[in-house]
Amino acid sequence: MRRNRGARAGVAGRRTGVSGRAKLGVVFAGGGTGGHIQPNLAIAEALAERMPGFVRGTFVISDRPIDQRVLEGEQIDGLEFDSVVSPAKPMTLRPRAFLRFITNWGGSVRVGRNAIRSLREMCDTVVVVSTGGFVSPGVAQAARVEGVALIMLNLDAVPGKANRLMQRWATVLLSSARVDDARFERVGPVVRRRLIDLPDRANALAHFGLDANRKTLLVTGGSQGAMSVNRFVIAAITAAGEKFDRQAWQVIHQCGPSGEDELVRAYADLGVRAHVAGYLPRMELALSAADACVCRGGAGAIADLWAARLPALVLPYPGHRDEHQKVNARELSEAGCVVIGTDRAEPRANVAANQGHFEAILDDSSRRRMSVAFEELGLTDGAERVAARVIEIAGCG
Repeated sequence: MRRNRGARAGVAGRRTGVSGRAKLGVVFAGGGTGGHIQPNLAIAEALAERMPGFVRGTFVISDRPIDQRVLEGEQIDGLEFDSVVSPAKPMTLRPRAFLRFITNWGGSVRVGRNAIRSLREMCDTVVVVSTGGFVSPGVAQAARVEGVALIMLNLDAVPGKANRLMQRWATVLLSSARVDDARFERVGPVVRRRLIDLPDRANALAHFGLDANRKTLLVTGGSQGAMSVNRFVIAAITAAGEKFDRQAWQVIHQCGPSGEDELVRAYADLGVRAHVAGYLPRMELALSAADACVCRGGAGAIADLWAARLPALVLPYPGHRDEHQKVNARELSEAGCVVIGTDRAEPRANVAANQGHFEAILDDSSRRRMSVAFEELGLTDGAERVAARVIEIAGCG
């Protein structure tokens, strides 16, 4: 089993009260984006709160750099964990990519089996928790072969290929999103504890070097960024003219691994105060600081908006045939909490399609109505509900 050296180094010295044999071992499967890893971290936190010192975890992640970056420096009181890298590749019908998926399937199953077996040496009971994505099917198959329970958490309103493959093997089907399938038990948004108990806004703004007396726009295309969203916001601010008051507004912008220099120059040219970063490891600070948001419609982004009660313009990724990001945002849109736009990719086309939506989230009265609408929604306690099911299924109540 190939160990994720960076994450394992982070575990060194992270003694969390687990000594000898633990009651419960959990293999957390999910990677490729932060949106698959953060829910697993949230569930791990909830398990540690319920069973402090009696749980061990192993995160099975992909070889993409973002996975290591998300886990880097993570610590969970009451739970000791490490991580392993799976050779799994995305499932696609393109010939070369499909060949890579098939070629790496056996290795991804072996990594999962080794993770389960390693935890069995230290724990009374072992279960697998999957949050989907291309890393998960190999681990799900490993759970099937090793005879351990598989708790499958679906994050999107339209289950993806990986989850459709795995659901036949699952012990229980849970969903954080509203889905049209009665087999799934709805648990609600799964977010980190730090997003439920947001930090002080003034301290959050100070962290980014921004002005506590200005309103703040948060822009994020997810952990990997979105070039079309990045460029739309610059074009929309330009088109808004005086409606985007440079003395009243500032920006926190998570742009992804490329384009940071371009955005820094663009905001400087516009005279807009901005904090630009490829990745924001402290998203709870960005959410606390923000008054409005422009974002993708990934499951993680929607859950974050829900937890932070943050009005937003959601621009779903246009390349998904099932339009699941648009469906993800529908529940918040129907409640009046967000507006859903259409990403036309090219900046001028995006301004033509979405400028009215953008200016709506800049308007104080419009944002107040959206903020109030969030109060009609339920709690973001999905992580606690998943943890309770994990403990129940494992027989560790």
